[in-house]
Amino acid sequence: MSGWTTDQDAAGATTSVRVRRDGVQVLSITANLWRSDVGAHGFDQPLPAATPGPHTICVAAVNVYGGFPHRPSEVGLGCRTYTAGRHLVGSDQYTGPDTQHATAVESDSYAWGKTVVAAYQVGRSATTMGATNIGFTVSYDAGLTWTSGNVPGITRAESGPHQRASDPVVGYSAKHGAWLIATLPINAAGDGALISRSTDGRTWGAPVWAIGNDGQPWDKEWVVCDNWTSSPHYGTCYLTITNLSLNGRIELARSVDGGQTWVTVPNPSGPSVSPSGNGTAPVVRPDGRLVIPYGVNGWYSVFTIDGAGTTWSTPRSLHHGLSRNVDMLRDVAVISADVDSTGRVYATWHGCLASSPPCQYNDVLFSSSTDGLTWGPPTVVPINCPDQGLCSTSDRFAPSIAVDPRQPGRIAMIYNDYFGGSVTVQYKSSTDGGHNWREYRDALAGPMPITHMANSTQGRMLGEYLGLSIANSSAIAVFPVALTPPSGGGYNQAMYTHTPLGF
Repeated sequence: MSGWTTDQDAAGATTSVRVRRDGVQVLSITANLWRSDVGAHGFDQPLPAATPGPHTICVAAVNVYGGFPHRPSEVGLGCRTYTAGRHLVGSDQYTGPDTQHATAVESDSYAWGKTVVAAYQVGRSATTMGATNIGFTVSYDAGLTWTSGNVPGITRAESGPHQRASDPVVGYSAKHGAWLIATLPINAAGDGALISRSTDGRTWGAPVWAIGNDGQPWDKEWVVCDNWTSSPHYGTCYLTITNLSLNGRIELARSVDGGQTWVTVPNPSGPSVSPSGNGTAPVVRPDGRLVIPYGVNGWYSVFTIDGAGTTWSTPRSLHHGLSRNVDMLRDVAVISADVDSTGRVYATWHGCLASSPPCQYNDVLFSSSTDGLTWGPPTVVPINCPDQGLCSTSDRFAPSIAVDPRQPGRIAMIYNDYFGGSVTVQYKSSTDGGHNWREYRDALAGPMPITHMANSTQGRMLGEYLGLSIANSSAIAVFPVALTPPSGGGYNQAMYTHTPLGF
């Protein structure tokens, strides 16, 4: 709950606001926070948790009796409705016979201010790579309401040339006001990376090639933009991707015009010393340096590139351990990373701390670094469970992390938890940089039987990552949920969010 209020006939006095939910007061907030536009008259405070379902919030300013004429004891500032708990934000609307429909998997999201944009696969194929197309959903009010659709121009489903699409990720250039969705188009193989661009997160232009379109196979692209005004490369966007035909070499593309055009930036030391690996998760520090953790299935490394792309560091080990294949699920263990305003980089992945067998169950692992190269030893993110013996036999996988850009140390994390043939979606948060963790009181979704999930060539599928971002100091999660299919068969798998998620 944020805004500002002041009393004109008592300008020196501090004003307060009363917040009512469904007619019952839930907060009284003193409006004494500094804002650049109105001075020391702002307020910004999380709401207490609400029961699932629709609610109405009303805010009123409390009059200060500092002069005449006396005003009413309260002045209404407005009301707003929202839905607490889990609710649908996007789904697969295609019906063609070539893929599994009523399926949506593998979400990613990004937030700027109160706007959140997420992208995901719709109509996942069971026998080939990728999906019928890429869907999107956008919220302009920090996750309260959403508008969804499909990205045009990529696959044949939306007037594009490609058979399938996969690996959607979202970025944003604050300098150019441009939202970006990076996609791996698939014909016989992943052909490179396309960038779809929008100025409002809702209307998308024709995609352009960022890299590839050269007959070589590519995999697992990621896009990020430099949104630090302190950086000498403010407004530059970067895309990292793995070239499978060149021993898995990691390649870099760079854009300085908000994603309209891209230039491939080779390692100046030569391709023979370029890092090789898959699953990159680049972030940009406030000094403009690009930090690129990467790796899959237990082996993770990291290197850095200066914002101009002229200096590439030698890769360093982040963690060399093991991960366990979750029964009958596609669960490639990629890494997720984010950075705060101090330049500290945070990363999470699933696996085991041990570098040799046995690795019986996956934990969520976590580490951080002040410079992107020297990392603390990985730690297991603890779970709160009344029966630790039972909970220790569950597999936690596909963790994703987001850091509050305005308040260093505030971390949000979402992951899947597999036990006994079903999956739940779990949320955790930390306010002290990951030293202590708070677990949300209930699962965000599930238990979901794996037989309700889209099939793939590597098992039942939710995705290798989940959408998580921070908007207006709230955690906004976008994740796939597989509900009971219709009686005639098929699927009932779509994208959902859960509000509110505080720290």
